[in-house]
Amino acid sequence: MLITKEVEIGLIGKTIKWYENRGYEIPRYYNIQNKEMMVKKGTKIIVKIEDLIESSNVKVNIECDGCEKELIGIHWCDYKRYVQEDGKYFCQKCALNGNIKWVSFYEWCYLHLTKEEADLIMSRWDNDLNVNKNGEVLSPRDIGFSANSKYWFKCLDYQEHVSELKNINGFTHNKGSLTCNQCNSIAYTHPNLVKYLVNKEDAYKYSYGTREKLLIKCPDCGQEKEMSIISLINSGFACPKCSDGISYPEKFFFNFLEQLLDKDFKVQLSKTTFKWCENYRYDNYINKINCIVETHGLQHYEEPSDKHWMSLQENQENDFDKEWLAKQNKINNYIILDCRKSEMEWIRDSVMNSRLPQLLDFKESDIDWLKCHEFACNSLVKVVCDLWNNGINNLLDIVDKLLISHNTVRKYLKQGNELEWCVYNSRIGIDLRNKKHCIKVICLTTGEIFDSQKEAGEKYNIKNCGNISACCTDKHTSAGKHPITNEPLVWQYYSEYLKLQEN
Repeated sequence: MLITKEVEIGLIGKTIKWYENRGYEIPRYYNIQNKEMMVKKGTKIIVKIEDLIESSNVKVNIECDGCEKELIGIHWCDYKRYVQEDGKYFCQKCALNGNIKWVSFYEWCYLHLTKEEADLIMSRWDNDLNVNKNGEVLSPRDIGFSANSKYWFKCLDYQEHVSELKNINGFTHNKGSLTCNQCNSIAYTHPNLVKYLVNKEDAYKYSYGTREKLLIKCPDCGQEKEMSIISLINSGFACPKCSDGISYPEKFFFNFLEQLLDKDFKVQLSKTTFKWCENYRYDNYINKINCIVETHGLQHYEEPSDKHWMSLQENQENDFDKEWLAKQNKINNYIILDCRKSEMEWIRDSVMNSRLPQLLDFKESDIDWLKCHEFACNSLVKVVCDLWNNGINNLLDIVDKLLISHNTVRKYLKQGNELEWCVYNSRIGIDLRNKKHCIKVICLTTGEIFDSQKEAGEKYNIKNCGNISACCTDKHTSAGKHPITNEPLVWQYYSEYLKLQEN
């Protein structure tokens, strides 16, 4: 008999809807960032015992219907498993005295599971290995459903998988699983992670949900560290030696934009890109739809574990100020992608559930999402070094290809030189940077072609040649004026002009 009438429970995910559907009032607060009502983490409410979810682990007090002894702190899920059809509950002593009918594992499966599920479990029973001390074959009818012993189960999907010992008691008490561990192993569910494992056999021993720390190595530089697989999936691999310092979501979305728009977008916006950005940085800008896209990580949704980081409230206030500033400066579209999980499926769904498919007119099948994932998993340090090794020895060409700053390219090449991924002399980079003004340009206003920006600046008395470069990269609309017509002079890199003519 139940003694406890009401209990306090914590609200998480699925339980919110469960209790709301049963008429309970759930306290919520307005989240400025998501513009919706949210339930705070750690929120608790009082519920009636009969309304509890069957799998709840909340503790209740019970009176044994045999000896009337009070049983303190019994898990609700355990009570629900052992309570009889007539509502009676017996302590272990009373149960052993014959108050509870003996039920075999076979009977339990067909009573509590669907026929398909029970048939599947019975077909996995290994008749060759499941024998008693006398060598006699044991069947599922011969053991009790609460047997605290292990028995052999086969894998029906892969013949090469060996039979595994499973605890019957753990399964029937909802604390284990009869599924084949090898089928749930990293090697089968996440084969892309095997390259990170120092001990490859761990790929078959552990599932992707394990929180046990394994020895992980960087596939690029070989640096080793301990890390759980679940953290590797959720946060990606940040190598302490060769990391590029750019998050998985940012690199994932960069490749998405590159597939869809080629180079018609900007990343890492600051006041050098648009003066109105002030001291803020924005993740992405898409010119054709006048849109800023922010890829928000976990710190924008939960309190950070590191006390040295900005608090959740500070992050959300900062996000609000950034959005307000952008819209004040005529940014028509401002989209925030939920990237709290560094997973391909999560970010893909976040993109597809946003307004981007409508604004950019694309379907999910138009994007190679696996390519986005593979790019996000690579270190940009390695990518830059590979470009350098493949003959692209002009830093500006690498800047144009990856849309990262000149200083970042130099930093990555220096890092690569130390890792022995490339041979780079910083003086070469400085010399190439000084050749920036030797790039051929065309004046679209007059049709004249110049071998360098310096030459063009001298003819039209443009003292700062950097203004011509700014015009070529769309940062300025023009540079200088025609001495006779007084028209603003519009410039373009001659190589880009030729590409447009070809198209």
